[in-house]
Amino acid sequence: MKRTKAFIAIILTIVALAFVVFVGIMQQKFTNPDLASMSYPQTDTESATTDEKNESDEEEAKDTDTVAGAVGSVVNDEEADDTVDAEEIEATTSTRTVEVETLNARSGPGVDYDLVGVLVMNQQVEVEDRGEEWVKVTTDEFTGYVNAKFLSEE
Repeated sequence: MKRTKAFIAIILTIVALAFVVFVGIMQQKFTNPDLASMSYPQTDTESATTDEKNESDEEEAKDTDTVAGAVGSVVNDEEADDTVDAEEIEATTSTRTVEVETLNARSGPGVDYDLVGVLVMNQQVEVEDRGEEWVKVTTDEFTGYVNAKFLSEE
């Protein structure tokens, strides 16, 4: 009976140590600075966003007409209004909190850009918001872009 209890205690100790080692390895992977340099395959959502972007680029290309030898350009009222709206948008700066376990920060506003860093839950970041889906974030270590839906409201 004592041998069985001792054997079970040894097995439980080995399993507990293996679990601690596993957790340590996983922690290292999430805090490893080389993680930012790794490339990841696109998810279905990211692919759909890329496809939508490509379609809108194709539509814009179809909307522009050129004449050989023409100098200058013609702007209709609709395009002029868009230009004014873009200039009127000012960036608001605020401090926000990351609301997900880990959040990849990218070099530009979209999933097609390289990773520049990783943010963690409850991390405070300075945010430059222009009312778009992607916002510019600044930390002590890096500056990058993240999707605003993963940050707290102001």
